[in-house]
Amino acid sequence: MKLTNIGTEFISISESNMYDHELMDIPRVHLIKLGFFDPTESKVRQVIRNFPKTNRFVIEDNIRIYNFILRSTSKKYYVSNPEGSDIISFFRKNNKVLVNFHTIDDYEKAFLLSDKVFQDVLKNTEVIHIDKNIFDEKMEVLENWRGNVIVSDGSSI
Repeated sequence: MKLTNIGTEFISISESNMYDHELMDIPRVHLIKLGFFDPTESKVRQVIRNFPKTNRFVIEDNIRIYNFILRSTSKKYYVSNPEGSDIISFFRKNNKVLVNFHTIDDYEKAFLLSDKVFQDVLKNTEVIHIDKNIFDEKMEVLENWRGNVIVSDGSSI
């Protein structure tokens, strides 16, 4: 498992901060969440120029637009489940996913965290976003997983 820290290795870029020099000065940003209100090819390409070492992106909405833009690059992207999404249909629609446990309801969270289901989720996912309690509870399983774990205080980035 690789721990990914919010604010240094995982950041969110939108129209308001895409030229923020403090963010661009971070030595190695591992994941960038693209959160443009109005995504365009020029904005996404500008982010790629601003962060040339970053090869992995997270998208949550405007999936068709980002897919069209990113498929012509060598960059990898994950679709994150948005707040209030139907988690089962979300999994069926998307290949590369970032499972954000902060945006699912308690019933779905309990189901996904049950032992066998959680292991299956990890087999089919490269990145998860969880809180410290889940991280502590699942540490033994996560230690042997080859994916990325983003641990936060319960909020989404």
